[in-house]
Amino acid sequence: MSKSTKISSSINASLLNSLYRARKNIEKNKDIYMDTEHELLCESYKKYKEAYIKYEELSKQLENDKIKISIKYEELSKQLDNDKIKIEYNTFKIDKHILSDSHDKPDEIIYKEYTLEYEVFYNKYNKKFINNLYVLTNPRDYEEWVEEQNRFIKSLTPEEIYTLRCHTQNGDIIINYFIRNNMKIDKDIDIVGGKWRKQPILIIRKDHLNSNRNYILFYYQIKEYLYKRHMELSKLSRIELEEYIKKNYKDFDWNSILLLYIRDINNIFKKCPEVKKTLVI
Repeated sequence: MSKSTKISSSINASLLNSLYRARKNIEKNKDIYMDTEHELLCESYKKYKEAYIKYEELSKQLENDKIKISIKYEELSKQLDNDKIKIEYNTFKIDKHILSDSHDKPDEIIYKEYTLEYEVFYNKYNKKFINNLYVLTNPRDYEEWVEEQNRFIKSLTPEEIYTLRCHTQNGDIIINYFIRNNMKIDKDIDIVGGKWRKQPILIIRKDHLNSNRNYILFYYQIKEYLYKRHMELSKLSRIELEEYIKKNYKDFDWNSILLLYIRDINNIFKKCPEVKKTLVI
């Protein structure tokens, strides 16, 4: 048929009438799907569109709630910042730990002044946010606690300070494994803290503890352990004994050594001043 050919009005009317009847039959019989699978696919798509619309609405709602929460948080932060008491307490910390070269001479512990800064909340903060505990704070209580800790630390011997410092440098990793493993070290002491370590866990670099030479964890407990089993080692100087320990520590009975450490650190804890008043930090 050429482009110039025109459909007669009667044929056109007949075609439109047929199309109308076909549409009505489709609507009446709901015969709009090619097959059952096509119908399920269309129904699934419809549910997906409905769910997506709900998701969009929920996202907008959550975003609005997030903005509201953020604004409230900032307002509360400003309010609480004004409700803080900022206090400084004078104390000290270890500046240098000079390890002695001799068994007869104690280590030298050199302290330097240090300022502790606390932000203590007003009582109304505690009543509002810790109301189940009914905690009330008094700045003087903190000062008394710091002063007691100062006196306690200054009363410790260099050997006790050494033992305490072991716990801050890998010693806690070893002793915690020992306790959790029913008081047993059942593997190489160097991998107790993980196989990733590139250096012996027992030896702490001197710069980590502001010392004049590398630090041996549990030195005094190892020394007691060795002297009980090999009295001839007591003839070695401290430097010689430290070298012996570095070369042979993997073969030691670590269960016995760590039991000595638990005994010693417990004795230190028994002397530690009690917290007499409730403190919120």
